[in-house]
Amino acid sequence: MSTLDQYLLGDRALYARVCLVTEVLGKFVSSAPRAVGLAQLEKQTGKPARELLKLCTLLCSDGLLLQHQPRQWTLACEASSVTLEDAFRCVFTEQAARARPGRPKAEANAANAANAADMPRRDVDLLVMQATMGIQQGVFKHLRQFSLDRLKVGTPGMFAPPGPNAWPRLSFS
Repeated sequence: MSTLDQYLLGDRALYARVCLVTEVLGKFVSSAPRAVGLAQLEKQTGKPARELLKLCTLLCSDGLLLQHQPRQWTLACEASSVTLEDAFRCVFTEQAARARPGRPKAEANAANAANAADMPRRDVDLLVMQATMGIQQGVFKHLRQFSLDRLKVGTPGMFAPPGPNAWPRLSFS
């Protein structure tokens, strides 16, 4: 397997961010309906409070979390309805929010002039955009199939560790 296969859509940063958002959402899913605090998230993820606060604020604005108390949140929906698609969409919302602060006017004008010069390539842009939308819809559809409540099964303490007396002995006498 090549190193490219280990990353979502070939992007290491995107992969890492989706993993973090999934880990955070997974904590809420496994704790539902109880609230999860910032300290718990810091302990689980090893990420700084500031980054996690921004992420939880984003998850609130996406309608996935509800602020319970300062620095505590609860899941805003049924645990079984949270999927990898939600984590993926959250990352894209986050990226769009970062890109939102406006560009300087001169830079925007230069970009518009470059777009006008590329008029003959519009058909290529349209074709690539259609392909991108198709891929994105396929990715969303596939990710929607993976509910984060699957993470509950992996919660420590859920099952007794295997040992010599872990399973009852069957007797046929």
